[in-house]
Amino acid sequence: MADMGEQILPDDLLMEIFTRTDPKTAARCRTASTTWRVRLSFDRFMKDNTLTNVGKYRNVLLQIGDPERYGSTQAFCIVDCVGGGRVAAPMPKQLGPRGWWNVIGSDCGVICVQYSTNGPDLRLLLWNPLMRIARQLDDPADKLLKQAVIGYAFGYRAGTDNYCVVHMSKRHVLDRFLHCNIFNSAEGRWKHAYINDQRLTHLDEGSAFHLGKAVWVNWGGRGLTTATHVVVLDADTFILSKIRINRNLIQHVQALRVLDGIPHLVAYERSPHRGLSTIWCKIDLESMCVVPFMKRRVAGQYGVPWNPVTIIGDHMITVHENNHKQARGANGDFLTEISLVQINLLNRHRVNAFNGEWPSDMNLQRVITVGVGCLVP
Repeated sequence: MADMGEQILPDDLLMEIFTRTDPKTAARCRTASTTWRVRLSFDRFMKDNTLTNVGKYRNVLLQIGDPERYGSTQAFCIVDCVGGGRVAAPMPKQLGPRGWWNVIGSDCGVICVQYSTNGPDLRLLLWNPLMRIARQLDDPADKLLKQAVIGYAFGYRAGTDNYCVVHMSKRHVLDRFLHCNIFNSAEGRWKHAYINDQRLTHLDEGSAFHLGKAVWVNWGGRGLTTATHVVVLDADTFILSKIRINRNLIQHVQALRVLDGIPHLVAYERSPHRGLSTIWCKIDLESMCVVPFMKRRVAGQYGVPWNPVTIIGDHMITVHENNHKQARGANGDFLTEISLVQINLLNRHRVNAFNGEWPSDMNLQRVITVGVGCLVP
């Protein structure tokens, strides 16, 4: 900008620079002048800026609460994957000081949250922490009480600003029909359908949305501790498909993660000679199979639960929860320690990027990768 307030660069070049700028900087630039605030608030710019920077900037959302109160509102934090610092993100006022909340998923910087401030009165909230904007949706589960199998998913369709919220449930494990509800932002309404299926027993809380399809892991076996299938629901056709998980290939599945926009299964192996190995397997929704992507040995720690979250360059980001060696606080109370650890996949060197402390009755409930974007839900 010139000294007299005149613009030096042409409009098209200036907007190209802003489009390639990271969403956080673009949001700050809105406060520079009235002209910039207007130009950088257009829906077209926010869409282009977000899609240009998809996958470049990632944070980790830690949902922490009392295990006796599902999804407590007491504690959560968003941590920068690279720098390790906390990201300022005031909780939306809709959640309120009472009740509970639970994160369903995140995509393009928008977080989908299920919450209740009054007992069984369920709601869905689409929240962009960077823009500090939230949109409320009715939760189809509000009218479907006492469901045995429940699954949620949320995500944007690739290259668009249209998103889907998926809810799937049935009243009893042995029921023949699944009740499916899908909200499409392009149409602005819920669609409903029934699917004939008897084999789903327990859908994992973690989910993904890719190529217009919702993805979950189904758990079965004794105590529901064995990952049996990857469950795929087409959001357009309501067609349900399953991919069998080969236990000879993946023995101990930990979680379903999204890496570079593609869903992956994360698992581990323990060997008395090689130690702890992490396995990443890509879920190919076009050929409907699970493809081994990476297997790396890391220096594991027995007795310290650890959770691989994502991979950035040559580093794997993991979250550790230390419930065995709790440090004493200033007032003599025990504390739960949660840390974000960067592991170099080449030399297995570890760096603690973040350390947080919470009361001993709080534990880590969910870990979700959160992007940074300017989309308004």
